[in-house]
Amino acid sequence: MRTALDQNTDIKRAQVQARQSNIQVRSEWMDFLPNLEINTSVERGVGRGFSEVVGGITTQTQDEFRLNGRSSVTLFNGFENTSSLRQAREQAGADQNSLKRARREVVFTVMDQFISLVESREIVRVRRERVEAQRQRLKQIREFVEAGTRPKSDLFTAEADLADAEQQLLEGKREREVSQTQLIQTLQLNPRAAYDFQVPSLEGDTLDPVRYKLSALIDEAFRKRLDLRVAKAKRRAAEQGVRSARSSYYPSLSLSGSYGTDWSSQGLRNINDESFGNQLDVNRGGGVSLEISIPVFDQFNRSTEVERAQVDALNAKYQLQDRRQEIALQVRQSYFDYRNAVQQLEAANKRLRAAERARRAAQERYELGSADIVELQNAIRDYVDAASQQVRARYELVFQQKRIDYNVGRLSPDEPLLG
Repeated sequence: MRTALDQNTDIKRAQVQARQSNIQVRSEWMDFLPNLEINTSVERGVGRGFSEVVGGITTQTQDEFRLNGRSSVTLFNGFENTSSLRQAREQAGADQNSLKRARREVVFTVMDQFISLVESREIVRVRRERVEAQRQRLKQIREFVEAGTRPKSDLFTAEADLADAEQQLLEGKREREVSQTQLIQTLQLNPRAAYDFQVPSLEGDTLDPVRYKLSALIDEAFRKRLDLRVAKAKRRAAEQGVRSARSSYYPSLSLSGSYGTDWSSQGLRNINDESFGNQLDVNRGGGVSLEISIPVFDQFNRSTEVERAQVDALNAKYQLQDRRQEIALQVRQSYFDYRNAVQQLEAANKRLRAAERARRAAQERYELGSADIVELQNAIRDYVDAASQQVRARYELVFQQKRIDYNVGRLSPDEPLLG
């Protein structure tokens, strides 16, 4: 299971999305801080020209140096920064839950494929036992035919039954390889390597059914399902998007400040010391400004953005409602599927016990000469089919119980697959 959680590409994509959301949250936090920029320039002028440093027309080569710093901070922008931050945080929370949900989906997929692999291996075991039994029976019938107590047609029928059993075994092995290939794909393992997945055994009579209450399962799903939390977070994020869009109707207020100095090779008028350091000291200065911007008319762009945000919020609301309904129906379906699986296993156990008794009775009657090969053949086929169905019923019950855990949100990546 750890391999799937580390290697699966769906989880890696969810991790990238969660990382991007966290970056967006940090970016929104930065909007509350003031910006700071420092500009410097060095110029050389040749010929006649006006010098801002000298304050007059110069006709010779002139070198100038400037150094300025500027900072500004937004004091109020209609709560756009707070709404955007809340929206980003809600989206980040949704993506984190999506990542957790992706991990659980991978766990459920691996569990489903692992159970299919276990089931296919059990089917192969049943069919291999049938092949061995058919070989022993063919040997016994051959002795009967040679002794003249059975017709030669019984030998041909036994040979055909053995060939059919071997064919069924080959088909079972192919199904096992398909199940293993699907599991390798989900685990992102090397297709060139050979793997031996450890498969625990399950006894059909030891699977104790669990008593569930449908209403309690649905309530638990509403509390624990991560995709429902994702839908709720996206709805809250969309509501913050509406507040952010409405912020464009409010005026904005910002505070700015600047400070700088400069130097010129022409020197300055009315000062005695024209050295570089003294000029920088004399020319230094700055200012503070408070700027307010009032929106008046923007070709109805603001109302369009607000309406678009409201539509997104409505869609998020409807998606949340749909998700709640889907979750309730998924839990309901898994609840009835589990009840049916319990009944199917009970019926399969009864059928297997009856088929085993019928097979033994037919074998005894055939050996005594009171039954023909057709009756024995039908009894054997019924037993093999009953054994196969009982294997499927055992693992179907396990799968349906895990499906309930998955649909109510209690399936954990740290739990054993068949624990």
